[in-house]
Amino acid sequence: MGECNLSSKPSVGIVGTGKIISESVPALRETGWDIRAIWGRSQAKAVAVAEELEIPCTYAIYEELLVSGVDFVYIGLVNSVHYEYALRALEAGVNLLLEKPFCSNYEQALHLAEVARTKGLYLFETISNIYLPTWDVVRERLADIGRIRLFQADFSQFSSRYEDYLAGCVGTTFDPRCEGGALRDINIYNLHLAVSLFGLPDEAVFRATRGSNGIDISGVVLLTYPSHLAVCVAAKDSGNPSRVVIQGEKGYIYIKGMPNLLPSVEVCLRGCEPELHTPNRYGHRLCHQFEHFREVFLRGDFATMDQALDHTLDVMRVLDMVAR
Repeated sequence: MGECNLSSKPSVGIVGTGKIISESVPALRETGWDIRAIWGRSQAKAVAVAEELEIPCTYAIYEELLVSGVDFVYIGLVNSVHYEYALRALEAGVNLLLEKPFCSNYEQALHLAEVARTKGLYLFETISNIYLPTWDVVRERLADIGRIRLFQADFSQFSSRYEDYLAGCVGTTFDPRCEGGALRDINIYNLHLAVSLFGLPDEAVFRATRGSNGIDISGVVLLTYPSHLAVCVAAKDSGNPSRVVIQGEKGYIYIKGMPNLLPSVEVCLRGCEPELHTPNRYGHRLCHQFEHFREVFLRGDFATMDQALDHTLDVMRVLDMVAR
């Protein structure tokens, strides 16, 4: 579909009925998207979500949504089916917003990228943290703290579904068949941050605490770079005051809070008073990414999309390294 009129709102069809949809639809609307329709694998749930979120149209068949004339579909389905539904959208000529984690593996991700690029379509991974203005501050100030020696990102949040899991009620969050688990659900945010700053590591290893069905309920990814290590921690079976810390020989950068939120950033140079930055403009973490995607689409900026897609492919390479 390519670009549209600069004064228009890109239209989008919603694919899925889970919790992320209730978060994403208001954020999409706030940042200038026109929510046209919804499809879900359960028609009854799709109708209920449409009523709750005031989405004007529901579709019982996915292909009907794809030929409805929307500029984009936003896919917020369970992780294990991202590739299937994304490929069907791209083959139908529809631009795509695809929830994290992008796909099951690098091979799938590369295929989607190739299809999108061949057809001249926009393909974005909705991974909110790397589009937050606080992260822009980190990238701009990284050189100020000197040679990097250690990167630490910790996203630990006790899951509201964990006690059900312990009682034998296994939802998608803790189901290996759905590609749940802490690595793909929340540690993916940490991996995006590390790769956005440092690129591909020389080595990557993963150690996990696993539940009764083999799913990773908490774990640590260790990335080795030429001059430093990056430690990415995630837990769904316990919690702590999550944070991101980047240590350099001249100081450090500290982000207090969960790595998907990045509410503020403190730059601390040795011998100087800490500098606190709070540049995020929206109240909801998802808004900045949707604003960015909309602007890229409206100005027909495939080069910026390609850069973001290359970053996503690098993250998928790392995920393959640690998930095998």
